[in-house]
Order: sequence, then C-alpha cells, then structure tokens
Amino acid sequence: MIRRLLKTHVRNVVGVSFTAWLACAAYAASSGWSTPVTLSTPIPPTFYTASPVVAISSTDAHAAAWINEGNNLLLQVAAQDAGGAWTNAQTLSPSIGSNAADPAVAVSSTGAAVAMWDLYQTGSSQGLVIQASTRQAHGSWGALVSLTSGATSSSSVPKIGMDRQGDAIAIWLQTTSTSSVIETANLPAGGSWTTPVALSSPELSAAKPSLAVNSSGDAIAGWQTTSGQILVAERRSGNWGAPLTIASPAFRQGSPQVAINDRGDAAIAWTGRGTALVTTRSAGGTWSTPTTVSKQSAGATARIALDNSGNAVAIFEQVKLLGSSYVYPVKAVSRPVDGSWSAPTTISAPSDYASSPNLVATPAGTFVAGWVDDTTNTVHAAIRAVGQNVFASPSYVGVGNSLDLAVAPGGTAATWIGPGPAVQVSDANTP
Repeated sequence: MIRRLLKTHVRNVVGVSFTAWLACAAYAASSGWSTPVTLSTPIPPTFYTASPVVAISSTDAHAAAWINEGNNLLLQVAAQDAGGAWTNAQTLSPSIGSNAADPAVAVSSTGAAVAMWDLYQTGSSQGLVIQASTRQAHGSWGALVSLTSGATSSSSVPKIGMDRQGDAIAIWLQTTSTSSVIETANLPAGGSWTTPVALSSPELSAAKPSLAVNSSGDAIAGWQTTSGQILVAERRSGNWGAPLTIASPAFRQGSPQVAINDRGDAAIAWTGRGTALVTTRSAGGTWSTPTTVSKQSAGATARIALDNSGNAVAIFEQVKLLGSSYVYPVKAVSRPVDGSWSAPTTISAPSDYASSPNLVATPAGTFVAGWVDDTTNTVHAAIRAVGQNVFASPSYVGVGNSLDLAVAPGGTAATWIGPGPAVQVSDANTP
C-alpha cells in the first residue's frame, strides 16, 4: 500500500509529456471514450490534486469536485449543463485557514447539483465539519452551508445521491471521543437541509460509509464497525429503517459498497481476510446468505452494481503471484436474476497492478468497470453491453490515477488525475 501511494504521488507531480498525452487522448476517443477535458485550474503553488468525483444525469448534465492544493487544500467544482461546455473550475472552500477533503457530488435530471466535503480549520481545536453548496442549472454555486458543528465532534467522509425530483440524500461519519455513528440529512429540491439524525447506534462504532440512491428516492446505506461487522439501513418512502446486520464481526472484514436499482432491488459487496463477499435482496424481499466469490482478493476493492432487471455484477482485485512478484488483475463475477454467482473471470490485463476499481450499471443493463494500472499509470475501462454476459476487452481511457465513475441512463462519466495534477473527465455512450 505504501508503494502504491508513493507511486501515485510521484506521478501526480511528474506526469507525462504533452505529446504523449495528446496521443493517448486521441486513442481514448477512438476507443469509445470522448477526448478528455481538463477541469482543474492550477492554484500556485499547486503540485497535486486529489480525490476527484463526478456525477452525470439522464439529461447529460454533469458535476465534478476535487481537492486542489493552494496554500491550503481547496475544494473545487465544475459543472456542465446538458448540451453545454464545462464551466471553469471554481473554489468553494475558504482559501486560507482551512483544509478541505473527501468531496462528494450529485446532479439531477434538471441539472441542479450538490457538492459536499469535510473541512478542517487549521490551528484550531475544532473537529471537521460537513459543508455543502448547491447549483441550479445554468447558475452559480450558492453559499456554503455547514451541516454539522466541530465543537464537540468531527464529521467526515460525506456521501450523496439525488433522485429524479432533484431531492438530495446524504450520509457521513460523525465521530466523538468515544464512538462514531452514521448520520444523514436530506435536501428537498428548492428547499433547505433537514436536521441531521443518526442511522447507526453509538454502541457500535461505525466506519467507511457507502450510499446508493435510486430515482424514486429510496436509498441504502452500508457501513462497517471497528470489529468488522457489516450493517445496512434502508430508506423507503422517505423513512429510514433500523440498521440490519449483514455479516457478523470478523477479522479484517469491511469496506462495504452498496447498490440499489429503480425497482428497489439492493446489493452489497465487501472484503474479508483475502476474500470478496456479496449478498443481494430483491425488492420487498430479504437479504440472501453472504456468498464468498473469491478467496484471493485484495482488501477494500470489492464493488457491486445492479441493472433495473436485477442482474448483478461484482468486481475485485485478485492477489496473484506472477513469477517473484505480485500483480493485481481485476476479476468479475455475475449473477442473473434469480440465478447463481458465476466463477470469476479476468477483465483486465492479467499482469495489471490494478487500483481504484469502480463499477457502475445503466438501468438498461450495460455494466462498466474501470481501474488504474499502477504499472503504466493509465486508466482503463471494460464494458459489458446490454444482453451480454461477458465484458469486452478493456479500453484505454487516459493517463493518470484516482479513477471515479458515474452512470446515468445512456451514459457513463469517468474522472481521474493526470497527466500531472490535471483533473480530467471523459464520457462513453452506454445504453
């Protein structure tokens, strides 16, 4: 892990030659992904960016957020209205006296967008606070709103989603000196943020929240406890239910990732000690017994997605000894509606040293998997088209690292860092 972080940091600083980047951009366009657009604007003495995230709507509106280094760590955003060009990067967080981290972003079919992040006041005994800003289509980003207070606790790792009406739902981790809980608040379209409430119990310290929201506003939140217990809470008809244990505590078990489709089917994937596990629930049904889909997976790499028919796909990095060194190719498993999970198949190059695995699905049934090959510092994606049961050969997307994917009916957006500290975005048509 240390080696991987060092490689990422060095590549963000050094980058690649401009000529090589142009050649790579042309190849990306020819492989089905649009020519990358640079979103970030350097702020002296910028030498790195971090944590890019992107959202896309059914009307092809986009929003993106990332961290850019000035004298402090700054939260920057950009947006693209349907049929328009990307706006210039805008800094939302204070330019001095604070550091931003953990951006999250969502966009509705109307083009309205919400960005969230956590903020630390430098030189202060205050904890982190969750801040947010909204943007209406063709408009400007609004005033900052602090959803939490850092006086007696610390808030971090916000996650957000939006339904078809433009209502936003968010969760985050709220930590005190004795425990951590998952909190939630929602932002009705055109309204104000509701008062945060706790989803989890303080008796079970929570970590690593995950959130998925469908078009009707139903949602699923997943998290782990410090003992490796996996839990979920579900939001139906505007109300959150009580937490439900998906997996009992276990050593090195955690990093859950959740998914929900528009008819209410849900899924969750997580990793154990060298394992990848999955479970699903049909709309109105109960959760299946967890299934171990790999006994050679890397920790914190399991991802899962559902289409609107209930077909499920999960991916993970495999830990594989190749000669005298280890490689981490990306493996995929799938489960048709009412079927069983398949055996893992390799969807990346067999010798990839993969990182940043991502997986999304369109409602119609196109699955898009993405990852970064740390050996070549390049971003790749593989697509499983509607009606197919295997992924096509992977396509090159761009130069860089720190990949994030977002999906909407008909389209997938990818964002990453590279070459150098540039934040890039590219789209693919995915029915």
